[in-house]
Amino acid sequence: MSDVNQRAYLEAMEIPVWVPREQINRENVDQAPEFVSPGLKLGPGSGEVLLVCGSVDEPAQHIAADIARSLKVEPVWAWPDADAAGSDIGTAISEHLFTTLIIFGKALQQQLFDGSAPESLGSARILVVPGMATLCTSSTARQALWQLICRYRLAGPRRA
Repeated sequence: MSDVNQRAYLEAMEIPVWVPREQINRENVDQAPEFVSPGLKLGPGSGEVLLVCGSVDEPAQHIAADIARSLKVEPVWAWPDADAAGSDIGTAISEHLFTTLIIFGKALQQQLFDGSAPESLGSARILVVPGMATLCTSSTARQALWQLICRYRLAGPRRA
């Protein structure tokens, strides 16, 4: 029995199967989503959290600084870039090893994924939260964002 058939058999029996990351990446190359659209411009940062906002001005807002300070790691901010030099989301995730992608606003989600975002892309889980304008004006939206950040254990003192 080939490895692929054996793995399919075990998965059908709901037996967890360990597969090397390299093998998963090679197998899923053809399954990469085609709906990922415009390139992203990444700002400075080195953490495993990528925060995607609608424009280059949004990370400079007070609410954006508060969000960044609440996270355990220094996040990387990104925004859509019409320039062809920007990398797409999938490439950014794989090159920078992001494990969490937070998208600010349903409209941005529409723009980036031509519809709704999947739950994960590559190694990163995808969270869609209210847009920055909504977060600036709505305490309910800020509270929901905080609950989501806590649920996924993204909040806390900065790790060194």
